[in-house]
Amino acid sequence: MYIWIFVIALILIGLYILDREIYFYEGTRLSPRVQAWLYDRWAKKYDDGKQESQLHDAEMLARPTLDALKNIDQPLILDLATGSGRLPLALLNEPPFNGHVIAVDISKGMLEQAALKLDAHRGRFTLLRVIGYPLPFPDNSFDMVACMEALEVMPEMDSPLNELFRILRPGGFFLTSHATDASGRKSKVITREEFRATLEKKGFEKVDIVSWWRWFDRVRAWKPGLETTAQYHSLTDVLLCPSCGKPEFEKSDNALKCRNCGESIEVNKEGVVLM
Repeated sequence: MYIWIFVIALILIGLYILDREIYFYEGTRLSPRVQAWLYDRWAKKYDDGKQESQLHDAEMLARPTLDALKNIDQPLILDLATGSGRLPLALLNEPPFNGHVIAVDISKGMLEQAALKLDAHRGRFTLLRVIGYPLPFPDNSFDMVACMEALEVMPEMDSPLNELFRILRPGGFFLTSHATDASGRKSKVITREEFRATLEKKGFEKVDIVSWWRWFDRVRAWKPGLETTAQYHSLTDVLLCPSCGKPEFEKSDNALKCRNCGESIEVNKEGVVLM
């Protein structure tokens, strides 16, 4: 009798822990590949319930970005943890925007949803699955980098912030978010002042944090240095080969192939580059 009570109690505790790890922490404390698998499962319903906050994406995300990049012709942008492509869609829907967005995520399912959402803008974006760090790009490659609604669901913030700073050119623009208490991510929520100090410690300057929507603040920052242009305009300009380390890729049927060593990277039928 007591053994069965003990077994049932263990099962209930296990289910509670599993629920917290998967749905409350969104797999944050599990391995990146497990987290990617979870997001693959959630991808088709990921945008449910976000329509209200997305009504302000043009005002709060796209237009401030255009203003920050107004002196850069054909800017190259990296959106880390793009999910279903919220930021790329906001930018590509703005007629003045003439740049290219490389949208990166660990989840193939999320990137396939982004492909559907961005279909009208083919040729102006690239979808890239990357699991782990370092990111496969040279230093100072991008005119802008972004990471929205994601730092708090990563295992830790240091690696992504270090990488985003590294690949952003001097004078470049960084757009991100800061989770509020209402987001429910209690294990990762820090104050605005602490988040500002974290970014400044990484090297960013002119950190600006304003209210965005109930779960997140919007954050803008810059990398110190004179404003220049990264002078790259597409994925094949900046993607480093995992075998030889050189940015020598060219497009072929359903793949990217390295001209230097012959390494091939699959591109699936939805257009997602699978590293």
